Amino acid sequence: MRFLLIISLLLFSLHASFAQEAENGINTKQQTTKTETAEQVRLISPIGAMVRSAIVPGWGQFHSRSYLRGSLTVLGVGGSIIGALLAQNSFRNRYNAYEALVWDGFSNEKAILESYEYANQRYKLRTFFMYTGIGIWLYSLIDSYVSANFYNATTLIQSIEQDAQNIEKLGIEIGATPSHFYFGIVKTF
Repeated sequence: MRFLLIISLLLFSLHASFAQEAENGINTKQQTTKTETAEQVRLISPIGAMVRSAIVPGWGQFHSRSYLRGSLTVLGVGGSIIGALLAQNSFRNRYNAYEALVWDGFSNEKAILESYEYANQRYKLRTFFMYTGIGIWLYSLIDSYVSANFYNATTLIQSIEQDAQNIEKLGIEIGATPSHFYFGIVKTF
């Protein structure tokens, strides 16, 4: 008997919600379809974000709405490029000075070795900046993929929460406990 009462209440509740939806007209269906389409469009392709970061470091993070990490990536790669160019310029100047001492023939060996060591330090500094830039760029690839997945997960969670709120507005309660799954109708008077 309780089972029949529950079924009849469920059918009555569904009938009332369908009647209310029919009053709202077809516009509700069109708005819902547009909303669902907009929600689908908001998801970001992780591969697309990674390709964007492969082209321009940081672009994938900006695309996946991770603006702080995108900015840090752009600054890191830009700083590495500038540092590598400055170190290359300094290396070239010091290496030319070293070559001049070697070809001069009148310089002592200690001055030649000091000049070579200074040029070698600049070369190592340039190499450090180049590898740092490449490392930040590779980090940008991985981070843009992860950021896109986090953004998609957050968007889907918000969509599920919105669906749950819409279900609560209908007066239907769905829930789960470790031992039970329940489905019921809630009406407040």
